[in-house]
Amino acid sequence: MLTPSPQDLRVALARYADARIEDARRSDGATARAVEDAAYTLCVMTGTQAVAQALHVADTMLGMRATVSPALRRPVVTHQDDRLQTA
Repeated sequence: MLTPSPQDLRVALARYADARIEDARRSDGATARAVEDAAYTLCVMTGTQAVAQALHVADTMLGMRATVSPALRRPVVTHQDDRLQTA
């Protein structure tokens, strides 16, 4: 896997955050696709298959604790105990 530059990773994270914000403001097909596209890009850049993993790897690659605000993280159901948690 090629390692993305910090700048490219920050741009992808910002694109994902912006897409999530816009989708929360006025959810429609276009905003949902924008979120999916941004999430896919992050997954490809980080070599992961899930957005939560991609965000974690991106944070690690950038040496930060939290790049995306917890308010922007999507609730997900874990397979371990089916409790709702944030990604």
